[in-house]
Amino acid sequence: MFVDSHSHIHFKKEFPDTPGVIKRAKGNKVLGQILVGCTFNDSLAALDFANKYADDNFWCALGVHPHDASDLDEEVINEFYQTAESEEKVVAIGEIGLDFFRNLSPKELQYEAFEKQINLAKELDLPVIAHVRDAWTEAMNMLSKSGHKKVVLHSFTGDIETACNAWDLGFITSFSGMITYPKNEDMRDIVRVAPMEQIFIETDCPYLPPQKYRGQKNEPAFVVEVAKQIGELRNLSKEEVGRITTENAERVFGIKIIPLSG
Repeated sequence: MFVDSHSHIHFKKEFPDTPGVIKRAKGNKVLGQILVGCTFNDSLAALDFANKYADDNFWCALGVHPHDASDLDEEVINEFYQTAESEEKVVAIGEIGLDFFRNLSPKELQYEAFEKQINLAKELDLPVIAHVRDAWTEAMNMLSKSGHKKVVLHSFTGDIETACNAWDLGFITSFSGMITYPKNEDMRDIVRVAPMEQIFIETDCPYLPPQKYRGQKNEPAFVVEVAKQIGELRNLSKEEVGRITTENAERVFGIKIIPLSG
């Protein structure tokens, strides 16, 4: 059994064939997914999807991505708070963070939006799903100073020092198809020493397909390739990696995966 801890299959344009995507995931024993929001409207779309397929082990996260930091205001924060309080399918705040690679929002606004949403997660006692790119020092400083321990570092790309700091703080490092790319040996070195109780597997679909599917649109069924790579690095079967990371996701998100038929 596997859980895709970071999926965007609620993106209608990228995934017009929802039943097919879900069927292929189930066929690969990917029996749970966390649908992660990027904007206010996208977060509500993720929630609608999770409720529509309520019997299929879908949950969601609400958040405003750093690319859209200027769209975060008090009204959005209040809406997120009320929605998270009333909807059991909401299990995290994300994806939020800092992205200094693309810099689509001014850094000042990114800092402000990140801090407000970390505080929201603390108030709700929900995990943060953090997007960090070319801003690891700044993001880790903010997260550590917040005192919030429920943190998932989505599609982790930091160095070994950052990883060790994250593990010491009790954070989760989540690994995507990027660990299968030939050039990413440093990332594989981190996987080799990561505490197994502090890792997730994810697709970030439709982005970041594993090496086996490079050039294709990524989808949840492919998260098994991430588990396979971790297993090869840790001398474990992909099934054992699936079991461990599923238990990790259940613990961190407070969910329970129900075995499915069909």
